[in-house]
Amino acid sequence: MNILKLIAGNAKKGPETLRFPERQVPAANYRGNVVMDLEKCLACGICDYVCVSAAIAVTPGEDRCEWTYDPARCTYCGLCVDKCPAAALTQEPDRGRSYGQPGELSETATVVYPECPECGEPAMPFNEALLGKAFRDVSEELRQRVHLCGPCRQKATMNALKGFGAKNDFERNQNER
Repeated sequence: MNILKLIAGNAKKGPETLRFPERQVPAANYRGNVVMDLEKCLACGICDYVCVSAAIAVTPGEDRCEWTYDPARCTYCGLCVDKCPAAALTQEPDRGRSYGQPGELSETATVVYPECPECGEPAMPFNEALLGKAFRDVSEELRQRVHLCGPCRQKATMNALKGFGAKNDFERNQNER
């Protein structure tokens, strides 16, 4: 076939674009845009670490964490969803919106760290399901300790270990200051 005839034939036909009412439905198990559930997020950054296309960025702060997702960079591999320890990420079952410029559809969510029940300082978020994965039997003491900030958790752990004859380096360091 002559290439010029092919081009001329295509030019006569005009564009052939499917309009939305006639578009094909995505296949079962279609992996679309990544969606984050703020209530479940631990701000651990694993999704950022495993994202091969740098579509997800996790920026921790003193009292909050910024989670940013850019669908224009996403390869929709689903690795972030698979590796999220708190099951905070899912993928939409349909195609995302069209975009003209990279970053146009970028979304940012803010995960605010809860207050430590002991001192009121920000503490990392925690998911109860994660305890079940890490330990078979979870004591009430451990359940309470995971909601503490780092320094308060260290104090509580050292107080618990005092009965076992452990040296309290934390208290010694505090007294030297």
